[in-house]
Amino acid sequence: MAFCSFSKDCDGNSFVSVENKFITKYLPEADGFAVKVYLYGLYLCKTGDSDFGLRSMAEVLKATEEKISQAFEFWQDYDLVEILSKEPFAVQYLPVRSAIGRPKKVRYEQYADFNKELQRKMQKVGKFVSAGDYLKYMRFLEENSIQPQALLLIAEYCINKQGEDVSPSYIFNKAKKLLRGGATTYEQVERELSNYNAHEGDLVAIFTALGSYQKTPDENDYSLYRKWTETLGFTREGIVAAAKKLKRGNMHTLEALLEDLYEKGKTEAQEIENYLEEREVLANLTFRIARKLGAKVSNPAIYIEEYTEKWCTYGFEDASLLELALFCLKTERGSFDCMDSIIEKLFADGIVSKESVKAFLKEKNDELKLFAKIQEICGVLRKSATNTSLIRTWRDWNFNDEMILEAAKRSATSASPIPYMNKILSDWKRQEIFEVKNIPVSEGAQTGNGGARGGYTNAAIEAVNAKSDRERYYALLREKAQVKADKFTAKANANAQFKETNTELKKMELALAKAEVFEPQRLPALQEKKRELLATRKAVLAEMGIKETDLKPQFSCKKCSDTGFLPSGKACDCYKDAK
Repeated sequence: MAFCSFSKDCDGNSFVSVENKFITKYLPEADGFAVKVYLYGLYLCKTGDSDFGLRSMAEVLKATEEKISQAFEFWQDYDLVEILSKEPFAVQYLPVRSAIGRPKKVRYEQYADFNKELQRKMQKVGKFVSAGDYLKYMRFLEENSIQPQALLLIAEYCINKQGEDVSPSYIFNKAKKLLRGGATTYEQVERELSNYNAHEGDLVAIFTALGSYQKTPDENDYSLYRKWTETLGFTREGIVAAAKKLKRGNMHTLEALLEDLYEKGKTEAQEIENYLEEREVLANLTFRIARKLGAKVSNPAIYIEEYTEKWCTYGFEDASLLELALFCLKTERGSFDCMDSIIEKLFADGIVSKESVKAFLKEKNDELKLFAKIQEICGVLRKSATNTSLIRTWRDWNFNDEMILEAAKRSATSASPIPYMNKILSDWKRQEIFEVKNIPVSEGAQTGNGGARGGYTNAAIEAVNAKSDRERYYALLREKAQVKADKFTAKANANAQFKETNTELKKMELALAKAEVFEPQRLPALQEKKRELLATRKAVLAEMGIKETDLKPQFSCKKCSDTGFLPSGKACDCYKDAK
């Protein structure tokens, strides 16, 4: 497509001709540059140079591309040209004889004083207002309900801000923003601009606190500041305090921080400083816990909200949390979720103080040492939470370490030593055998020095071997129930509303714990909110055809949870029927 061309109604000649009607009717309405553009475009129509474009014309006429396109838009208002394309820029000339368009005529004499004052203000920064620019200002005044003196005030403000880089478009943009806010008179504009000037120092202080290289506020900065102070209610000192905590942040990151502080009800400087210092302490603690767990944490905010803040609210000390994290790593539970489940259980059991946690960990570390001895006897065993928890169960059955290790020796050759040990000890418990010397020796057993029972074979243990099928049977039952629950959980978590509600419920637990200690008067409202969240969660699950019980393993036997044995160690009623 050629840059400039004749329409099919125009006649092409070997020279450039200008219709008299253009000279008599339209030329007087335009400034010299607009006429220059029109005539040069007319010449290009005749030459038909397809390689000539907007940039080429700007270079020839020593003007900007924007100014060239504005001149063509001026002639388009008169119906003398039609802009066919902006990119690439293409113009089609129309016959003057059929032109009927006529832009609104500007009464130049009405704006003589305005133009004179505008020129004076511009000359202070070495700028000169061209005839084309005068026309733009006058058209802006004609098309917008703003007083000339008000526009001059805006122009002066923009000149002070931009200096020699000021442009009509910058002034018009500023004027349009003020117009949208209802400022049309000199007094209204003066009041709005005085607010900008009053807040400039505040914004510079914020830039300094952020460590920003920006020194001059722009329109967006003023808008943000008004939002923070007038809508959100922050004080200047509070905003600066938040900015200092960000160090080398920017206005966008400060906006995000202030939104978070607003949600927490922190708008004054002192409470913001206290809150952010507390968050910084929690962030450091979160990173230290993560290192102990062997977990990777890039953004501590999520972990603070979900875990660390709650644990501290429960009353756990930093040293206790770090020791618990190390214990989780030792027992192959190196994640915040696993640590949270342990802490929730400890909190429910009233184990919170530093001394009680230390005693708990001593007991657990003793169990780990005993498990290490079992590993030496039985070979490679996984140090899982399930396996190590059995030591606690065996001790609750009143077995000492000597008896437990004796069971390990007798299970060493088994393909599944831990289940085998469990059966041996269960059988001894049933027979009330709690000392090594009381273990019966079967016929043909060999005893060596020290009374070692190397050839011992107990009838009950033989029965256990015979019932290995039952072990597999129960294992398959438990796996089936767990797999089913996992599928339902995965389906539920795929629902955004369910996931969001679950997150809110976790936060609610933390809020309830805080309120119970610090703000008891808030408990009824929070409990009501929790009931609403639970109802929402239930409704969302119902829409997906899922029940709350589906999210947990549903074992065939509710008494033993498909293990075959009750917590006391006694065989469950279902055990004899297992196949």
